[in-house]
Amino acid sequence: MILLYGKGKTGKELSLFMEKHNIPFIIKDDSDFSEDDLKDVKTIIVSPGIPFYHPVYRLAKKRDIEVIGDVEYAYRLFRGHIIAITGTDGKSTTTSFVAEFLKNREPFVGGNYGTPFIKAVEEKKKLAVLELSSFQIYSTKTFKPNIGVLLNIETDHLDWHKRRAHYLLSKYRMFKRMDKKNVAVLNFDQELIRKAKIQAKKLFFSVNRLPEGYEGVYYCGNSIFYKTRKTVQRIDISDFRLKGIHNIQNLMASVLVALASGIPIEEIERKISDLKSLPYRVQFVKKINGVEFYNDSKSTTVQSVRKAVESFGKRKVILIIGGIYKGGDFSVLDSYSNIKKIYIIGKDRRNIRSMIRKHPAFMRNSLKEAVKDAFKNAEEGDVILFSPGCSSFDMFRNYIERGEKFNQIVESLE
Repeated sequence: MILLYGKGKTGKELSLFMEKHNIPFIIKDDSDFSEDDLKDVKTIIVSPGIPFYHPVYRLAKKRDIEVIGDVEYAYRLFRGHIIAITGTDGKSTTTSFVAEFLKNREPFVGGNYGTPFIKAVEEKKKLAVLELSSFQIYSTKTFKPNIGVLLNIETDHLDWHKRRAHYLLSKYRMFKRMDKKNVAVLNFDQELIRKAKIQAKKLFFSVNRLPEGYEGVYYCGNSIFYKTRKTVQRIDISDFRLKGIHNIQNLMASVLVALASGIPIEEIERKISDLKSLPYRVQFVKKINGVEFYNDSKSTTVQSVRKAVESFGKRKVILIIGGIYKGGDFSVLDSYSNIKKIYIIGKDRRNIRSMIRKHPAFMRNSLKEAVKDAFKNAEEGDVILFSPGCSSFDMFRNYIERGEKFNQIVESLE
């Protein structure tokens, strides 16, 4: 008997799979679970939102019951090639880029990206491109991707992991069982990643020229260069339309995945113009009276706020941030001279406000109030950037609803 713990999207997809294949299971969550439900259970599959300190883990240990996540369960049944992408920021964008480069191979695209991995098993897919969160990786045991990508690491999800070390170990866990037959795509510019003890073949990406002895890609002008032990090849990215060095990094990581998957450079260059920004990732909304509005509702970390601000260069930015604080130091925003004002919303606005000392910063009770005040104080040529750097659950169902609300407010300004 299997216990599915969690009745959200993951639990529902797993229950459909088990019903179809006549696998005995029960599905519970905090509203109706009791210890008696564990009587005949051999395995518990927890949904990604169930933290490691949840009572179900303790009860399982007491009864010697295996606890795994949906990614681990699907992996044990999957019979194909796996590309797994993780990192603090950029996972979804990089996943979409990789999916575009490998489109002709009809990959399953999912995981944290939207569709639970078990769907790839049901559809008998031969290639899976998975975006994986630290939550999903933590609950794996034998998971071993053919290609693993680690984009970056910053402090995040301390509400779930409690300690930074636990968060880092959850990310590295994805690479734990990889060997020389596998490929690890890694960010050279972060020392913590560059020096990680990973047994897979390492390919690096960097915004600077890679030193001797390192293989991978690096950025220079409108090109990236693919460097192997013997050769350096140029890849033209002049048709790449997305703003910001962070998107260049996402592109380089996805290019390395494509190269490692056998996609020719010429085909990669042809597809670069097809790469698009996902909704609510520094997305242009509207220009009103010379003021441009950008929606970065997907931003849930301080690092993602920084990258969004940096993507506008020297242009003056009025920033709207806030929500449920997940960790990180918002005082870094004081170092950006192009920030004119900051409006802070959400449950933890007072805590966030206390970190900002240099820039004029104002707390507001609602997103609507913050947008209206920002527009009132904006001048022609300014950018109003909504990049929360926090979770959305205090005021919205998710970042999508939060992004939709921002767009609605902007549309109402005229």
